[in-house]
Amino acid sequence: MQGNNYKQPKIAVIAITYKCNSKCQMCNIWQKQPKDEVKPSIYLKLPRSLNDINITGGEPFLRPDMIEILDHIFARCHPPKIDISSNGFLTDKIIAISQEILKRKYKDKVAINLSLDGIGEVHDKIRGIAHAYNKVITTIKGLKSIGFNNISIGFTFMAGNEAEFEKVYNVSKELNLNFGATIAHNADNYYSTHTNTVINADIVKEQINNIINEKIKSYSKTELGKCYYLHGLVYFNETHKAILPCDALSGTFFLDPYGDVYPCIILSNKIGNLTNNDFNKIWQSELADSVRSIVKNCHSPCWTVCTGKPAIKRHWYKASLWLFKQKIISSLRFSQ
Repeated sequence: MQGNNYKQPKIAVIAITYKCNSKCQMCNIWQKQPKDEVKPSIYLKLPRSLNDINITGGEPFLRPDMIEILDHIFARCHPPKIDISSNGFLTDKIIAISQEILKRKYKDKVAINLSLDGIGEVHDKIRGIAHAYNKVITTIKGLKSIGFNNISIGFTFMAGNEAEFEKVYNVSKELNLNFGATIAHNADNYYSTHTNTVINADIVKEQINNIINEKIKSYSKTELGKCYYLHGLVYFNETHKAILPCDALSGTFFLDPYGDVYPCIILSNKIGNLTNNDFNKIWQSELADSVRSIVKNCHSPCWTVCTGKPAIKRHWYKASLWLFKQKIISSLRFSQ
């Protein structure tokens, strides 16, 4: 039976593999037992409405059919943007696949987001891999050498690396890269962990506010949106609540490597499997309706890019009010 007629989602997080060549402190995906992953053709069943897709893992570049997956997604959805999240360790493979991307018509629509959680040995320890930091820097330089410049650095706050945030942000500026951040979340479903340690709220607030005070002077919608998102990280870390209502199963969803559809990367309430169902039937089903009620009263709140971005767009007036106040405060501070 069908539920209500919900609008099709705009944003998707798609894990194409749980295989991983890292041993991160804040994530146990690498300990998952390997299973048969869906074939690239399954992505031809995605909703055409998607305009923002994050491809993640595991380590996505471990999939030998990465280009075929991208070809199918762009053929089906024509999204203006796809972000591929990677640890950046497989330099040669990442560059080889990126060279193939540069041959595609969609080359300007693909960005690679490389994780960097500290400088030097700090990042090495967090990722559980020797020379992890140097591998990421080598990959960045290699991508730039072939003309692939749509690169960003993603930082994850966790206990022990809070003071590394500004250092990594400065590296992104030196390398002329985009920069984003998140906080380590607990989720049995995706991260396979529920034991991440409490993060120092004072250091996080100080580090993030320093960046906000710099970016708030901008008139770019993108930069100002990042300011509010970062403000949301501070709020989440202090209160363990999301600053805005969640958009999961309204504007976003999560698809795992086996075709299972979930509200997000946090909740383990599956609403269907894409291998044996049409996406719209899954999206409009009574099961999806019941899970939307769980989302509405979520006891596992989060604040991530995949849920935060659509929430900011939907509740733009709240974000705008906060930004307006910060603009005034910044102007007064500057005039003193």
